[in-house]
Amino acid sequence: MRSLLFEITKDSLMNAVQHVIKAVAVNSPIPILQGINIQARADGIIFTACNTSMTIQSTSPQDGVSVNVQRTGGVVIPSRYFYDIIRKLNDELIVLEIKEQLILTVMSGQSQIRLCGMDSTEFPSINRGEQFFPNKLRINNALFRSTIKQVAIVASTSENRPVLTGVLFECDNNSLRLIATDGVRLASRTLHIESNTNDSFNVIIPAKNLYEVSKMLGNEDETTEIEVSNNRVRFIVKGLEVESALIEGNFPSIKNVIPQFYLCEILVDKACLLTAVECVTVLASESIIRLVAGENKLKLLSRTAEIGDIENEVPLLELNGEEFIISLNGKFFIDILRNSDCESVRIRYAGKTNPIVVFPNDSLMSTLFLITPVRTHN
Repeated sequence: MRSLLFEITKDSLMNAVQHVIKAVAVNSPIPILQGINIQARADGIIFTACNTSMTIQSTSPQDGVSVNVQRTGGVVIPSRYFYDIIRKLNDELIVLEIKEQLILTVMSGQSQIRLCGMDSTEFPSINRGEQFFPNKLRINNALFRSTIKQVAIVASTSENRPVLTGVLFECDNNSLRLIATDGVRLASRTLHIESNTNDSFNVIIPAKNLYEVSKMLGNEDETTEIEVSNNRVRFIVKGLEVESALIEGNFPSIKNVIPQFYLCEILVDKACLLTAVECVTVLASESIIRLVAGENKLKLLSRTAEIGDIENEVPLLELNGEEFIISLNGKFFIDILRNSDCESVRIRYAGKTNPIVVFPNDSLMSTLFLITPVRTHN
């Protein structure tokens, strides 16, 4: 019995496959998870890939121009070969057809390729319905992308404490707070959002999955819909759906981590500070640099035995409080500065054993970063 026949432009096909292939379980012992599920329906083509942590689904709607569905049906195709084949096809229009059971024929110009497929009914499906995702909210794409970039950067990459590899979403009515930490750094940002529910919830989402979501937020003026259940979260962008597992466990409380009082606050131009930190970190032994805040200037120093040392300084726009000296990880500091969308930053010093607090200098002050100082012999 024949099934599945449609025409699709190469650009539309590549766009869909490039999105979903990020969720293919390349080394999975389950063969079907190494493939892409292609479903041809009357209203368009749905491409899906899935691993144990994330599912990505891309929809190419039927429009009679870039997509033309002639027969409905489904098949799962090995992702690696399928992607490499369509990437090398020269003709703009590609025809995909199943002429015999589980054999997909790909035709483009003078090229004809036959690929052995698998039964699409055995492929995991995305859950549907209100009972699965009772909590819903919306966030502007540009705002959501910048927030992921700022917060997820400090999430841990070590699996020793799985909860630290994720980003905590704390939702309370129309307020959403994202928090991440690796035990040395912490990032937090609070957003005002559109919520369809008055419920409060706390969930931990894998940072690596959020990065993949952020890459898909193309149109900055549109919104991302977020749906949350007890063990899954779904992100819906135009033509795309990403469903992610949640991380189980208790995220560490940050109530007593953020210093409530400080001894000094300085205001520095971010671009100047970033350039200076990048410079001194070059010769920083184990990436440790020293900050010396004095009248009108912030001095930065580093050294590596038997190689040399660097001293740099940037002017202070403001200094309120006492002068201070503190050592910290220069690479961690660079990550924070690069992901601060602002012209200047405020740095608060609360004592030599307390973390320094870094704020992008904006009127809302809804974003903050912490860096734990490093103890040095001198």
